[in-house]
Parts: sequence; structure tokens; C-alpha cells
Amino acid sequence: MFTMTLDAAADQRWAQDHRLHLPGALSAETAAALKQWVDELESWPEAPGRWMKYFESANESARVLCRMENFADYHEPLSELVRGSATLAIVSRLMGEPAVLYKEKINFKKPGGGGFTAHQDAPAFATFGHTYHITMMVAVDDATVDTGCMEFSAPVPVGTTLRTAADGTVHPELEAQMQWNSLEVKAGDIVCFDSFIPHRSKANLGRKSRRALFLTYNREADGDVRSQYFADKRRYFPPECEREEGVDYESTPSPYNLGNPIR
Repeated sequence: MFTMTLDAAADQRWAQDHRLHLPGALSAETAAALKQWVDELESWPEAPGRWMKYFESANESARVLCRMENFADYHEPLSELVRGSATLAIVSRLMGEPAVLYKEKINFKKPGGGGFTAHQDAPAFATFGHTYHITMMVAVDDATVDTGCMEFSAPVPVGTTLRTAADGTVHPELEAQMQWNSLEVKAGDIVCFDSFIPHRSKANLGRKSRRALFLTYNREADGDVRSQYFADKRRYFPPECEREEGVDYESTPSPYNLGNPIR
């Protein structure tokens, strides 16, 4: 599955940058299979009470798939990638203690798809009293500046929450003062980052999708709350096929709808 193991140099980069880019981390075979697995999930119909599909409007006449969550229980190969021993070993080493899956999602970012506003993950992940998370981004496709690759600012100390706007994203005045660096990746690359480093991405102006898995983990000692997380998200920001008519889910600030173009 993976072509590499972490070493002392990787540990040092992680400690310094709060993120770690691992080019070609997936074997060629796994990277090719991952594309097929994500194609399969994209073809699945909306399913109330099971996997969760979220949409955006790239224009007024089309509903565009933006994100899919809660899929690990329904796809065995992806379940192994998401919470198998090889992945957990990488995250646990960076965590400094055993880690457990907090949530999993795929961002599709199709051509014309919207960007993600500058934010820290920590405020959105504090629902269950957790204080630290690590997210592993697994690139399904190449991500370039044109297709809206991730952008990171300089790291901030663990535990530091920046000034926010009313919706929980980084305050625009602060965002404008920060230096942002684009991180282009190839399919099969992995990028790990902690829940305090600010990040964002722009719209996809290219001709191809920029699909990526975003797998978030918490300390095992803080408890396995994945099922509770998705139960709460269904309550406060459900997928369209589960929404109650007349309820305005988009305009109410929520940790379950932070900085994304989902409608």
C-alpha cells in the first residue's frame, strides 16, 4: 500500500512545519485502485442514513457533487486504507501516541467547483472536547494551482486559535496579512497536517477534477467518537436527501459546515 516509512528527517519536518508532504507515498497499484474506488463511490446514489453526499452549484442550473462522507463502513478496500494498520502507524507516529479515525471525507472539486475559505480545523473539531487532530490528505488526482490545490500559511503553535469571522473561518483582515503557499501534489501523494495550521484553497479553474481524501484522526485516549460525529452532523447539517423542508441549514454557523462551498 505505502512505498515509504517515516524517518527522523520526516519527524523533524513535521515538528517544524506542522505538515508533512510525502510524495509518491502510495504504491502505483494502490494509487490506480484508489481512482477506481472513488469513481465507484461517486456513482453510488444518495442514501438516507448511510453514506453522505453534499453538493454545490457551480452555476445556477446544475447541482455539482462537492463532498462524500461516512463511506468507510460501506467499502472494504477504502476502509482498510482509511483505518488499517499501515495508515494508523503513520498518523500515530506523528501524533506521538495511538490514533483513531475521527471522520473521513472525499472532496471532489470538479471543474468550476468552489474553493474553501481560510480556516483552522481545530474550532470545528472541538465538539467532543478534543484538543488535537491530524488530517491525512490522500491525493486521488494531481492538484495544481489551476485546479485549486491546497494553500497553507506558516504554522501556529498547537493550541492557538486565530481571530475568526462570524462563520468561524479566519477573519478576512487577518487572512490578508498572512503569507500563503500553494502545495501542488501528484496522485498518490500524501499530505499530513495538524488541526491548527491555517489552510485554504481556490476554485478549480482547470479542466479536470481535483479529488482528494481527507482523513482526520484524534488521540485514541480521547475516545472513538466517529459514529457520534456523523450522527451529530446528520442532525445539524444533513445531506440534501435527509433535510427537512423549510429548514435553513446553510445560513446558521455550524462546525459541520465550515469554510466550504456546500449549499
